[in-house]
Amino acid sequence: MVNKKITFYIIYFFFVILIFESFSWGIIYFINKHPIIIKSKNFHKSKKLINEFNEYLDLIPYIDDALKFRKFIDIETSKDLFFDTHKAFSKDNDENILLQGDSWAAAANESSNKKIINDILVRKNFGLINGGKTSYSISPMNIQLDIILKKFSIQPSIVIAIIDQTDIGDELHRYQSLSDKSLELTDTKITNEFKKKFFEILDNKGSNIIKLFFLFKEFWISKLNQFNYDYHKTIKYVFKRISYLFTNTPVVIAPLKYGINDTERILINNRFEKYINNVFKNNIEKLIFISHPHKNHIINKTYKANISTIIKNVIRSSRHKDKIIHIDFEKNIKKIYKREALDEIFVSNDKTSHLTNESYQNIYFPYIFNNCCNK
Repeated sequence: MVNKKITFYIIYFFFVILIFESFSWGIIYFINKHPIIIKSKNFHKSKKLINEFNEYLDLIPYIDDALKFRKFIDIETSKDLFFDTHKAFSKDNDENILLQGDSWAAAANESSNKKIINDILVRKNFGLINGGKTSYSISPMNIQLDIILKKFSIQPSIVIAIIDQTDIGDELHRYQSLSDKSLELTDTKITNEFKKKFFEILDNKGSNIIKLFFLFKEFWISKLNQFNYDYHKTIKYVFKRISYLFTNTPVVIAPLKYGINDTERILINNRFEKYINNVFKNNIEKLIFISHPHKNHIINKTYKANISTIIKNVIRSSRHKDKIIHIDFEKNIKKIYKREALDEIFVSNDKTSHLTNESYQNIYFPYIFNNCCNK
């Protein structure tokens, strides 16, 4: 009788383990096949050889071709990775413009857009250097600005900062540990270490239960480090990230979809203020912010946060406000796109609402450069 009970408990134990193992296998499979994880994993693998250049470590996730990172040792060969020269700066130009931003700014380097922009530059006698890089937001733009001014001794008279709606998510979910005393993105180092361990665990063979435990452990430790061991903030953030994963909501879209709280708003405002102060301490005459709504701001109006509101509030409270201009496409969007259906100006099925090539080429960039810098 005793042997039967022992046998029953052994069988029951292994049955429970089998259920948990099957459940864990399902979660691991879901994680492995998730498009966000796949994209992050592929990108992480592409930059394995570039961890020795500490001076530029914080910019590694935001360089288009990470494997060219070795060239950063040589200033001359690294110029192409930091900016593209549309029309060289000169004392003879009426204005020398530095363009910064994410993929919206980088789109100006596309050949069709570049031709349109360069025609305007010649007509208006402007010089233009484009520092637009995919996934940049105000924090890496701030570091990039320092490098362009100090490493390359480039002095613009005007800075145009294209600020995308997803920059809210970038700032909240990528740069929590931005140093208050410097421009260092310490969170980037924490995230790089976490991803290295995370993908090693994911690729290992063995029990899925154990994998799941260690994946969560590494995720928890990395977030705890990000929030300086504030357990309350860490728990809230971990649950947010898990919910985003299961609702297939990219972290850069989440703040737009769910809104931001006062603490998050203050954090973003501080980073904009840091950028603005950095611009004007370097003898730049004018700063122009560009913002544009996403599709869900103007079609079904489901988004709760808008970067244009943040920009307006930051400018209003800045001591440099008389030298700052905000070109807000949403304010005059029907007039600007008067011949276009608003739901057709964006790339189809793009969650991050990039404009079509035609919209960039025929309306977006011409509007900016025809209205931004006239004296």
